[in-house]
Amino acid sequence: MKLLIAIATLLSASTTLAANLCTRYEKRPEYITAIKAVAEYEKYTFEQVCNSPNILDIEAQPSHIVTPNGDVIPHVQIQLHSSYNSCLYMVNDVNHTITSRNCYSGW
Repeated sequence: MKLLIAIATLLSASTTLAANLCTRYEKRPEYITAIKAVAEYEKYTFEQVCNSPNILDIEAQPSHIVTPNGDVIPHVQIQLHSSYNSCLYMVNDVNHTITSRNCYSGW
């Protein structure tokens, strides 16, 4: 019986922790804005992306794109990981547009 309670507690805790994948970025408004841009681009709400059971992880990190003229354009790189594929989005840090999207199989 104690084992059953321990397993139920563990499953409950892991479900609670995984409920919203965006909470870890709450103190990084540039990441939240970039995730919102990706959600809009994919025709979802921010809440749907953050709470989707199909998305296993969301990664956000600073990045940049260098133009052929040598100009450096700051971006935020967002990766959405699901069971079988992942998509990488480059979000312009100034105007919050998606400048590139690449999806690939996890197999």
